[in-house]
Amino acid sequence: KAASTFKHYSCIRYRRRRLMSSLLSCEQLDVALSKTCKHFDVSHYTKVQLAYSLLGKTQTAMDQLHMHFTQAIHNTVFQVVLGYVELCAGNADTKFQKMQYKDLCTHITLDSYIPCLTDLCKALWEVMLSYHSTMQWHEKHDNVVAAVSDESMVDRSYVKKKLEHGLTRIWQDVQLKVKAYILGTDMSNFKYDDFIVVLDVISRLMQVGEEFCSSKSEVLQESIKRQSVNYFRNYHRARLEELRMFLENETWELCPVKSNFNISQLHEFKFMGQCRSPSISPSRQAVSSNSLAREELSLFEQYVQEGNPFEMHIENKDEETEDVLASNGYESDELEKSAYQDYDSDSDVPDELKQDYVDEQTGDAPVKSLSRDTMKGKRKSDYNLNKINAPILTNTTLNVIRLVGKYMQMMSILKPIAFDVIHCVSQLFDYYLYAVYTFFGRNDMYESSGLGLISSRLRTTLNRIQENLIDLVRADHTGTTKEKVPSPHLSQLVVLSNTDTLYGLAQRVVATESLVFLAEQFESLQSQLDTMMPAAKKPFLQQFYSQVFYASCTTKSLNISSH
Repeated sequence: KAASTFKHYSCIRYRRRRLMSSLLSCEQLDVALSKTCKHFDVSHYTKVQLAYSLLGKTQTAMDQLHMHFTQAIHNTVFQVVLGYVELCAGNADTKFQKMQYKDLCTHITLDSYIPCLTDLCKALWEVMLSYHSTMQWHEKHDNVVAAVSDESMVDRSYVKKKLEHGLTRIWQDVQLKVKAYILGTDMSNFKYDDFIVVLDVISRLMQVGEEFCSSKSEVLQESIKRQSVNYFRNYHRARLEELRMFLENETWELCPVKSNFNISQLHEFKFMGQCRSPSISPSRQAVSSNSLAREELSLFEQYVQEGNPFEMHIENKDEETEDVLASNGYESDELEKSAYQDYDSDSDVPDELKQDYVDEQTGDAPVKSLSRDTMKGKRKSDYNLNKINAPILTNTTLNVIRLVGKYMQMMSILKPIAFDVIHCVSQLFDYYLYAVYTFFGRNDMYESSGLGLISSRLRTTLNRIQENLIDLVRADHTGTTKEKVPSPHLSQLVVLSNTDTLYGLAQRVVATESLVFLAEQFESLQSQLDTMMPAAKKPFLQQFYSQVFYASCTTKSLNISSH
């Protein structure tokens, strides 16, 4: 301003030109400021802030910085998604570059969805980490300046408020970008493991938001809830149909598991054995002391120097591969394991199987010895019959338990759909109970005469299951009752009218005991399910458990006494 006033003096006019030339460098200074939004460097940012301070434009710099962060978020997510879309498209078509980000997200393929989501979160993390580092720089700088003088108090107050307000803005922009990506693809046909990875990544992102600005991430929660409800409805429907297929092909023979079998040994329940905050993703369930020490630090403290909190998801995706019949059955017990191997050699047969059969209750003499030829044809379940301490369950029982573990894992990651999931968990038990009763517990002759062998309470429970879950109309066509599943039919391999087998007594006992075992597993999980259930919905859980306990006890006594 002074130079303009006195520009008629030659020396001033010359200085004015030099000054104007210097001021043009402010554009370059703005570019230098924008570079701090992705990769924060203390030395670089210190020089830029010093330059703006010398120009008296500290507040202007802060306004520009927030504009650059907003632009950085937009450019970052667009470039990440565009890269995957163009890669999967496999051509040089430039139409994608002209699309809006929201429309671009709809072109992500199922195969590239998780890698793109992970890279998206990694890139957004870098932006938020830079903002976090920027705030830390100003806190340290203000403390130093305040200790020396009280100058620029207004500027420092403005910068502090601007940065604090910017936290919420930045996180809101991040949520909206990720929301567009989440809702851009129909995830109803995802594999279960893939969908869990998606929930895991979003759960970790919400943890970032919690540490970044104490946000509950309502935008992310609502968008992932919409996808989860849609996904789980289709997933559960398919699992019920699958359970019907299992039941209709079940021969009600023992599933060979070792005597100390426990559901905690199944990898579907491994997540329950780790102590972690509900917001921490399962992939971060570390067990070493070093990892536990790292968990005490915030994500921004852990990864301020290097690394990224989203790097472990793809790496740990397939780390749990477990064969229940091997690791939980006979692999660790050499004596038992040998019973499943080569029966051609008598040396491979356990001594207890070579011995003559002796009734354990009466001590009666053996009927006949087990010959070498008999042993060759002996099945695994026959050997397991000699294990009096082993739990009695079937392959279908094990399948239902695994499903419960998967359902609970989903609840632990995403609590907003907990009630929907628990309701479906109850349907798994209800359908199994209904199948066991219709297969083995019903006696049409007595029930038609009004002398039914079941209590009124059990009859009420079965009627409720039939009305709410069983489709009595649909035969082979689909689409009539989406929320229901047809009643299962007993396998033709199971004969209940043969007197030589005491009318299928062995199958009846296995079916009954497997139902009781299933009920016991539900009872052992009650405390975990209770913590996941919303307070307003807990009466439903209590009612379900009262039916579980009563139905299992009543059905056991019914089948033993009536058959």
